[in-house]
Amino acid sequence: MDTTTYPMTIGQLSVYRDVERLPQEQSWEANLQPLVWDIRTECTVEDVWQALAALAMRHESLRTNYAIDDSGAPLQFLCAHDAEEILKRVDHGVADVCELSETMAAKYQEPLDIYHGIPWRAWVLTEDGVPKQVLYIVHHMAADGAASLIMQDDFHALLAGQELPPPGGQPITMALDQQGAGAHRLRAAERYWRRTLDAAPRRDADSSADSSPVMLGATLTTGIPLERLHAGAAALDVTAATVVTAALYRSLRTVLGRSAVLILAISANRFDSSTAGVVTSLNQWAPFLLDFDGTESFAELAGKVHGKSLNGLKNGICDPDAVMRMREEFFEKADPPVDPGFNMNAILAPPGFAPAVEQQPAGVEFATPARAFGPGFYLIVRGIQTVDAVVRCSRPDVDQARLAAFMDELQATLLQAAGLEPLPA
Repeated sequence: MDTTTYPMTIGQLSVYRDVERLPQEQSWEANLQPLVWDIRTECTVEDVWQALAALAMRHESLRTNYAIDDSGAPLQFLCAHDAEEILKRVDHGVADVCELSETMAAKYQEPLDIYHGIPWRAWVLTEDGVPKQVLYIVHHMAADGAASLIMQDDFHALLAGQELPPPGGQPITMALDQQGAGAHRLRAAERYWRRTLDAAPRRDADSSADSSPVMLGATLTTGIPLERLHAGAAALDVTAATVVTAALYRSLRTVLGRSAVLILAISANRFDSSTAGVVTSLNQWAPFLLDFDGTESFAELAGKVHGKSLNGLKNGICDPDAVMRMREEFFEKADPPVDPGFNMNAILAPPGFAPAVEQQPAGVEFATPARAFGPGFYLIVRGIQTVDAVVRCSRPDVDQARLAAFMDELQATLLQAAGLEPLPA
């Protein structure tokens, strides 16, 4: 069997470094993605298996293994070369549709072998023997959130017997370009990271790096219809993600009393045709420094943040090993060290994705997060029909009172951006 090896993509390597750092018992939590697809076509269980095998033959990442050679070089190679081999090796089965929750709980927490196995598993959920859903669990090195949407569309088309155009690209081709003709972009991104961290605020002298702050968590139900937030962003001539970033910055500036804030945002890195359709993992952190005096209106602030964030996202593909070295240099060895900053991930459906809904009352719940590792401050904003926000925080300068004030300020700012007034609880 052909097991020719190739370099990993930058996105694959970024996730791989996360896999290396995590304890084995937690590897599923950060690196497995559970998907549930409704069956739209009349079919048999065997039809579903054939469509899933065809999906893996279409997208190389779904039949790729990874390795580190004797020199420490990270590598990838195709571990299966036909549909029959994929179905022979993949972990798959059948369950009743009423057993979705139990099957999810069991199969989501079983690690996937990215060195010797197929990087996904699937269960067909049936009702009276008829396929109704597919539970598909894929490793994050094989697919990120955007890739999962491409896979879902392709699966439905393959199951229906439709002809598909060639895929938008493959990870091996991308990796060879990143190591060759595109290497200058990696060097530019590294210079950008270094300039940003060099100018970033430093940790307060009374904030010990050895301290163990209390882990805090909060969930904000804004009640804001996502389409209203998109409309507000359009009126400001920015994106909804920029509105969230500006709201994060203004809320931190108000509550913590600081003008300079280092933001590290998740970039999907799908900005052109060469990357938009590739099924792989492309997500990486992109840093940008926001520092404004507070005299600007929110509209002015959003415009300024938009320019800063676009420049940061443009440099979102950066060698993760270089990033780790810079993190050590600036966050640990510098005197004083750089403040670790504030991490953000805006997961927002595009305009028109879901039907318009009415505004709902807002609410905040505080609870200790189940996950106690990762960034010291992490804001995740999700929106399909309405907008919700989750914060996980373990910073010495953010206590329960400040976290509550931050959530209030964030809610007020997002309401303003969406052109809405608070509703009574």
